[in-house]
Amino acid sequence: MANYLNLDAARLCVIGKVVSTGAQTWPQGGPGTSTLFTVHGGSVFVTMFCGLVTTVPGGDPGITLGTAPTVGTAETNGLATTVAITEEAGTWITLIDTSATQKPGAMSIGGHAGNVQYNAPAGFPVAAGTITLTAANAETGAINWYLAYVPLDEGAYVRELTN
Repeated sequence: MANYLNLDAARLCVIGKVVSTGAQTWPQGGPGTSTLFTVHGGSVFVTMFCGLVTTVPGGDPGITLGTAPTVGTAETNGLATTVAITEEAGTWITLIDTSATQKPGAMSIGGHAGNVQYNAPAGFPVAAGTITLTAANAETGAINWYLAYVPLDEGAYVRELTN
């Protein structure tokens, strides 16, 4: 008798619901902030957050990742401090766990598409509001961001915003 594994159900049990942005360009016209994901209806626990460079930037936009809660103070570098993005298409970007320092994380960049990047081993909670990307400079290029989460509050969910 065949035993088939439902891959969607297995992924949901292991890392939670996965959402993505599609090829997201950073804000143009100089320094600026854009929304990657919106958290609705309460808090969620993020189990994975990473990006895949889909279009090589023309220069270094210098990006940070942050949050803007519905209630409270926005932190443009609340998830990850500024990093230079100059890598080839196919390169993965992940968050590095800096929980020992009790400060925002950092981003790890593969350097090229063949490098494997490890996601931060511990997840993190995000309150209702938005997850943001802030670019220091206007450049061309795009990243497809992926986020996996588990709702902490009944009815909480993350909506992806696609270009």
